[in-house]
Amino acid sequence: MGSTERDTVIDDNEDDPIQASYDVYIKPQWEDGRQLYILQFPNRPSREDYSSTNASLPIELRLKPKAGLVELDVPLDPWSNYDRTKGVQWGEAMRKSNAAKSNTGTAGGQGGSHGLAGGFGIGGVAPGPGRGRQVQEDTLAVQQEILDDFSGGITRQRVLTKQTLGGQVVPKESASPNYFIGAFRKGQLHLSPVSEIVQMRPQFHHIDATAELDRLARPRAEAGPAGAGARAIHMTVKTTGEGEEDGQDSMAERIKNAQEEKWQKMRYIDDNSDAAWETFEELFAQDTENLPKLESGIDDATYLDTISAPRDEARLSRAKLVENE
Repeated sequence: MGSTERDTVIDDNEDDPIQASYDVYIKPQWEDGRQLYILQFPNRPSREDYSSTNASLPIELRLKPKAGLVELDVPLDPWSNYDRTKGVQWGEAMRKSNAAKSNTGTAGGQGGSHGLAGGFGIGGVAPGPGRGRQVQEDTLAVQQEILDDFSGGITRQRVLTKQTLGGQVVPKESASPNYFIGAFRKGQLHLSPVSEIVQMRPQFHHIDATAELDRLARPRAEAGPAGAGARAIHMTVKTTGEGEEDGQDSMAERIKNAQEEKWQKMRYIDDNSDAAWETFEELFAQDTENLPKLESGIDDATYLDTISAPRDEARLSRAKLVENE
């Protein structure tokens, strides 16, 4: 942990006077190997956060740490502004698709996945012999039964009553900034390092599930010649800089790794719960009186040059000459 001294001198004669000054404390990494994720929701106003206050407390949070994938299930209200026919169709598609993935052990198991987390359906179940008119009619009959007993269909999880939000962690590079979460208390600012940042956007898994079931229901003759294997997809990335070089990254390998990694299911705690407030208290450094002071390892000129682009060696040299004089 570290801290900086509070600046108590305020000059009211300046055109832009200092309004407030804080002691700054920086915490080390979290204990017990815990990580601090920032989940951003660019498609949702901040006043409508996912919480019990807004009747939208998330149902489940899932992580694939190695692949850097995060998914969050949030509830839908099937009784207001809701297309029941589509809700039943998509609910049945999700139920059948997840059952098929679980039975075959694909998509990381634990109920299956869709999208990137599920490998985009690559290497999934082979197409069947075709469903025919009779099977289609039976499917429509089942859907009508669910519509007739809509409340019971919700109870039996035959209706789409949740939306999945998902995203991938922002990749870290050598030039990437370090982000912190700040917590204020009595003239103090406590900073905790952020492990990962993820932008959570709606995932149309119900559409993927419907398309997947349609593909599986097509006759084998329409699915292509027997024995046709999946082709590796290669993505070429050109890096810039001195001595430009071309690099190749196998997209198929990334998809395979994401597909095989199992989800780690997390318990979502509402932000107004006692457990959430207990965790909030851990954002503050303890024993602040005995914390070591932070010291800069570079002078002002070097710092300004470091954050400037491009690097100006001549300006830095002149500044050092003036300082030495």
